[in-house]
Amino acid sequence: MARIYVRDFTKGSISKPLLAFVAPMLIGNLFQQLYSMVDAILVGRYVSGNALAAVGVTMNVVFFITSVLIGLTTGSAVVIAQFYGAKQHDKLKDTFAVSIVSLFGLAIILTVLGVTLAPTILRLLNTDPLVFDDALLYMRILLGGMICPVYYNMYIAYLRALGDSRRPLYILVFTVVLSGVLTVYLVAYRGMGIGGAAASTIFSQFIAAILCFLYSRRYVPLLRFEKLMFDFKLFVLIFRYGAPAALQFALVTLGTLIITRLINSFGAPAMAAITAVSRMDMLATMPISTLSMALSTFVAQNMGAGIEDRAIKGFRVAMLYMILFAVSISALLMVFAPQLISMFLNQSDKNYTEILDIGHRYLNIMVLFYFLFAFFYSFVGFFRGVGDAIMTMMFAVISLTFRTVSAYALVYLAGMGPEALSWSIPIGWGLSSIGCIVYYKKRLWAGKVAI
Repeated sequence: MARIYVRDFTKGSISKPLLAFVAPMLIGNLFQQLYSMVDAILVGRYVSGNALAAVGVTMNVVFFITSVLIGLTTGSAVVIAQFYGAKQHDKLKDTFAVSIVSLFGLAIILTVLGVTLAPTILRLLNTDPLVFDDALLYMRILLGGMICPVYYNMYIAYLRALGDSRRPLYILVFTVVLSGVLTVYLVAYRGMGIGGAAASTIFSQFIAAILCFLYSRRYVPLLRFEKLMFDFKLFVLIFRYGAPAALQFALVTLGTLIITRLINSFGAPAMAAITAVSRMDMLATMPISTLSMALSTFVAQNMGAGIEDRAIKGFRVAMLYMILFAVSISALLMVFAPQLISMFLNQSDKNYTEILDIGHRYLNIMVLFYFLFAFFYSFVGFFRGVGDAIMTMMFAVISLTFRTVSAYALVYLAGMGPEALSWSIPIGWGLSSIGCIVYYKKRLWAGKVAI
């Protein structure tokens, strides 16, 4: 029988097991984001700059619609990690079974609503007519297969909550490679355009969900249900931790959609440029956000076991590593920005020079402040781990609110162009970090554990 890679963070050293836990998560997430980046590159180079812009518009809408499900998964993972730390395995398994039933019902409802309302949503976003049809097709395919990424992300979150980050990596690498090959075939060789890119994404997530289920069923007894069930008390507990996360994702994405509407006002070249930079940004910040997620698991297990001092030590260690990651990544992107952006573009595109110029200016501003992102997300990881779901949500919403208000102010009051959007991002990180420091110092996060 294969070794079961679950990890108990409540004893032993801190740095070594934390980094060992992060490494497979980081590799897996980098593969996932790398696939998303390659997907955008193929669309931009083999379809058009307008199609690349359509991908940028669509992804924020899809994430907005699925935010409820992602939030419930996030909340359930914290509860599962705390039950695991407290050795309450029966409640852990019941929580798992209840979450499967809840996610299925909600996924069906949101799929129907999303596919039906997709045209209306795109019109509300002031989507450029040049990209509307591509955006609608891409969105409807992704929303039609929504249940695949939902269950895949559920299993990944729960396995990580138990300290298992290695086997999900193997599954992810396999499916990403499969999806990448399929995307190249459908987009570059079969000429299926943006629809082929969307179909390959959903298929890869379907395969990932199946493989996660099979692995958990065989090798992880705590994630092996004998029958599905619905327990109202457990659902309330999941909802208590998941609803703030769901609301956080929804509000943050709503703010992003408001900013997307502002981006759309600058035209298709700006939309394409910011889509390319956003893909690079997600890849670049992945080490930081991954360490934040790992920190949440570390803190949740130790708080569930009643070892607060160890949870705080882990928080400080993780923050240091996150800031070091941020500084290193910023330096790399500043050196190679033009070459990286040009990968997304076809030089024969009539808007090539304009897209490259906008993207370069946008990226050069934003990367200077990645250290603020690292600082902010270390607090987010800690607050999520201690079970303070409300304030985890609030700080994310506050950050996005500052970003949104400052973006519109810089455009309409200061007369700035697309670069206003890049300046608004560190403004949000910096101001919300101040609030995190005050909240942490006053220990207002204490007493929020589910156990």
